[in-house]
Amino acid sequence: MVDKETTEFSRGSFKEKILRQLEENAAKQAETKFPDPEDFERPSRSDSEEPERKIEPRKVDLEPFKLPVFDFPAADENEEEPFVENENLSEEGDSLRQNLDGVVSEEIQNQDIPPQFSRSESKVQDEKIEQEQFSEKKESEKMVKHQPSRRTNSPSKKTSSSKKNKNKNKNKKKKKVTAGKIIAVIVVLLVLVVGGTGWYGYNFVKSGIQPLDSKNATAKSINIPAGSSSKQIGEILQRQSIIKNGMVFQYYTKFKNYSEFKSGYYNLAPNMSLSTIASKLEEGGTEKPVAPTLGKILVPEGYTLTQIAKAVTVNSGSNEKNAKTPFSEADFMKTVQDPTFIAKMVKAYPKLFASLPTKDSGIKYQLEGYLFPATYDYTKSSTVESVIENMIQAANTQLTPYYDTIAQKNLTVNEVLSLAALVEKEANNDDDRRNVAGTFYNRMNAGMTLGSNLSILYAEGKLGEKTSLSEDANIDTNLDSPYNLYTNTGFGPGPVDSPSLSSIKAVLDPAQNDYFYFVADVTTGKVYFAKTLDEQNANVQKYVNDKISS
Repeated sequence: MVDKETTEFSRGSFKEKILRQLEENAAKQAETKFPDPEDFERPSRSDSEEPERKIEPRKVDLEPFKLPVFDFPAADENEEEPFVENENLSEEGDSLRQNLDGVVSEEIQNQDIPPQFSRSESKVQDEKIEQEQFSEKKESEKMVKHQPSRRTNSPSKKTSSSKKNKNKNKNKKKKKVTAGKIIAVIVVLLVLVVGGTGWYGYNFVKSGIQPLDSKNATAKSINIPAGSSSKQIGEILQRQSIIKNGMVFQYYTKFKNYSEFKSGYYNLAPNMSLSTIASKLEEGGTEKPVAPTLGKILVPEGYTLTQIAKAVTVNSGSNEKNAKTPFSEADFMKTVQDPTFIAKMVKAYPKLFASLPTKDSGIKYQLEGYLFPATYDYTKSSTVESVIENMIQAANTQLTPYYDTIAQKNLTVNEVLSLAALVEKEANNDDDRRNVAGTFYNRMNAGMTLGSNLSILYAEGKLGEKTSLSEDANIDTNLDSPYNLYTNTGFGPGPVDSPSLSSIKAVLDPAQNDYFYFVADVTTGKVYFAKTLDEQNANVQKYVNDKISS
């Protein structure tokens, strides 16, 4: 029978009490792992009811939980193994949940719940138990989830070892390939650097050797102090804009063995090469500055006055074709025939002009042969008169060492120059010059004429002009002229051209031979000598007539 007091409880108050107990139990559940059976309280009974039975919590012996031990292989740094949960641990978790569920259900069954509870009360308690079981199950799943998996998909020791070796081999191969690439890049860079440096150095030296400005012939007066080294000279020339690079000049002169540089003033131009400049520095400069040259006049050996008159109009120092000087051919010829100018020169160079022929001696030009063949500079202040005087001064300078020798041989300067002018045209080398000079002396000593075709060509105004072989061979040997050395004995009235110093020396020191005749091959210029007239006629037929007719 149900007690009266029990029946008086309203369903609402009982429900509130149950909810309050559930909240208290939920708070305790958060602190404890397992639910405490004491939290379940029976509703108060009357004194007549039996005392409340205390339910002793049953101890549950759980299997000891062993943490799994994992033997992770030494994986490659760049590889990551996927995390896989251990199936065994999952199975253990399932058995643990079953044990917990069994214990809880057994505890609930062992409780002696009186039948006086209504259906609603029973339902609430069932919901509470289910909630507790759900929370325990969730807690167990959390524990299992946070445990590392014993069973993974990692390979066995043998497989991991082989993988490890493969990874090591791959790493070694990668390192070798990388090292090879680095070495190849370094080698390529070194080749490029060395090649580029060599190419740059080659172009640098090649450019430095060339003239600074091949079109600029304007000379400057450059002073080279005494004791200057090649390095210091190079710096001076570079600073004065004569050469491109002083360092190149220094090494170039050492390589070419230019060393004996002299101090003084030099007129140097940007169009000069390093070899030209070095040669001038070895020749020596002047003590005082000389006006820079504007150009050059070239007088070749064996030129006549009319040929020299044309030469003075050409600037041979310019790279431009047909570059001209400020001088004219007419002014030159007028000056060399001017009596006042000639008298002035005779007074200035008495030894040179001591035997100068007079104008009424039948001479064609008084100063013919007295202008020395060489290269002459001209400046802004140069005139035709000063250019001619420079040529006369050069002849005097060249003959000064031989004036005493000429006097000792009972010769005059005019005779020496006259014979040297013929030798200049008849021979091509020093040996032939000395033999030709010896033959001329033999003929004069024997009372014979010199018999030179050159003097007749000069008298006809053809010497120095382009003539055919036939004209040269068929000259008029009966020409009425003091220059006809077929009919007139001696040296002739004067020189027919400007001889070189080599021809002058040959006349002063002729070869001692027995020749009286000579003839030159009209095609090669080689001279053939003969002692008799018969030998001479045979040579003329062979080396002149036969070749002209062919």
